[in-house]
Amino acid sequence: MGTREDVYQLLEEKMLKYADYADVPVIEVDEVVLFEPVPQQGVLRVEHLDPEMSELTGGVVYVRRPVVDMLYRAGQALKALDRSLTLQVVYGFRALEVQTRLFEEAKDALRAQYPAGDELVEAAHRNVAVPSVAGYPTGGAVAVTLLRDEQPVDMGTPVMEANRDSFTFSPFVSREAWESRQLLRRAMMAADFAPFDGEWWHFSYGDKEWARYYRQPGALYDQLAFADAQKVDPSADLAL
Repeated sequence: MGTREDVYQLLEEKMLKYADYADVPVIEVDEVVLFEPVPQQGVLRVEHLDPEMSELTGGVVYVRRPVVDMLYRAGQALKALDRSLTLQVVYGFRALEVQTRLFEEAKDALRAQYPAGDELVEAAHRNVAVPSVAGYPTGGAVAVTLLRDEQPVDMGTPVMEANRDSFTFSPFVSREAWESRQLLRRAMMAADFAPFDGEWWHFSYGDKEWARYYRQPGALYDQLAFADAQKVDPSADLAL
């Protein structure tokens, strides 16, 4: 099977890179920008894990309106497979300005290892997505994990932890963690989310990664700054 490093490199080669979807267009859709809070009820549980965005949103995880319905479908699919399981949502919309700052910090941390230009951008992108293609600022990407009987399931690594054993198909986690990751992936894909296999918790709909993964003509959602994300339908009783 080769060394551990060899395995990580093989897994990483299978993942979409920035260059793979940098040129994916955003299709103009006749739709008011609408965000909804992910509800803390039924087949879903919510715990916002980012203090910075949680402070801006009052601890609420916001996503695009269709994503709420898709999360419900994924939660129902999990319950159909195992009644003890519940889908927990820990992250949703991230403001574009926050994404931009995080990406610049990632680049700064790698400047000594990589020359400026495409190589540095790709290296930083492996840790924090380039803002122009990032899913979280579109409101279409989510970070999710599993609960069993309302207790956290062992997924091999903590959710949202930068670690190469967070690669979905890392063979260096327990069999239980491996099977839990595949169960989560199956349920989310059954609800039409696209997986990012560099992070077992990351799934998206409507962003550039989703468009590239499912070979769609373009993304449905563009990235938004926090102020723009608050421009919702006046008839809706919702705002970030």
